[in-house]
Amino acid sequence: MSAACPDIPIVVLPENNLVRASTRPSPRVAAALSAAVDALTRLHTELLSPDGAGGVVKAAMDAAVDRADHLAVVAAVAPMDTAPLRPIVPNHEYFGVRTAHVDDAYLAAEMTTVIARALTDLRNARLDLNDQAAEVRAMAALLRGLDPGSGPAAPEPAAPAHPAPYRPGGDELTRWVITHHLYFLLNLAAADAVSQAIAGLRDGDRDAALAALRTATVHVRGFTAAMMHSGDMSAPCYDAKVRPTMQPPAVPVALTGRTQPEHRSFRKAMRGLLPASPESFGKLFAADPELAVARDALLEADLQDIERHIIVTAALVGDDFSIIQGEASAESAIAVLRRMRHIRAEAYQDLMRYGDVVSLTA
Repeated sequence: MSAACPDIPIVVLPENNLVRASTRPSPRVAAALSAAVDALTRLHTELLSPDGAGGVVKAAMDAAVDRADHLAVVAAVAPMDTAPLRPIVPNHEYFGVRTAHVDDAYLAAEMTTVIARALTDLRNARLDLNDQAAEVRAMAALLRGLDPGSGPAAPEPAAPAHPAPYRPGGDELTRWVITHHLYFLLNLAAADAVSQAIAGLRDGDRDAALAALRTATVHVRGFTAAMMHSGDMSAPCYDAKVRPTMQPPAVPVALTGRTQPEHRSFRKAMRGLLPASPESFGKLFAADPELAVARDALLEADLQDIERHIIVTAALVGDDFSIIQGEASAESAIAVLRRMRHIRAEAYQDLMRYGDVVSLTA
């Protein structure tokens, strides 16, 4: 089995699933990091301007791409020898991903590279402005996590001997792969934030729990937008160029999001949130309105994520069976996702301000 896009360099994710740094970056990287965050923040503001989109948005996008590219170059380190690393799931082999122990400098190099590639592609993607804004905001949040803001600064990273950053093309299969790399980072960041919220609730640290819930919501909305970004292609294109690469004979086993470890980490964290915060929306709102609203926003974003998944699946797959089920299945991919959505909505019903009155009969 080989990667879907072998020309894209292997992305190494941290084996501990933490996509935030514990030490400060070097002064040069910190300066480039701050400039990139500022540019992304300005782009987010322009995308959501009440005056609508125009030339100002294009200029802001170009500036953000330039800053993100510069940051990726400044943060670059000598690449790891990935040949001995083995993918932990077939999905990682397909998307060109490995996991390993990485220090903060290597983590910054990988994350800034992934963000720069996705932002470059976003400049030419046909994506709803609100989704663009959500994706950009989440990128900025990821970058902020690379500077804890205290402690001694790391030394300047040694520049690679032959820096030759990969430049993504505009084809749909490349878009599918590089936006999934961003999707994986955002899932890990969201899982981490939810886990921090659970810890805050357990320890009685209300402010920490509130901040973590809000951060998690930014990342969930971001990975939903990245999912929509990855699906920026026609149904015939998906059927001809992408879907065949995810099932035999192109790969030994059919690939599915259910076996994606980064999203599984997020789902595990969300399952842990419910017993950590079991109060109904009304009861929690009476005690702490801000916390109730923040939890509601996260649950709402999670429901909207699977609803958007249904929408993009309907657009690209239609009423066809899912890859993992095969032709003998009596259910379409959409039906499977819709049932998953209803199970989630049923679990969240009492915890949300406008929870769905839904109950599965079987």
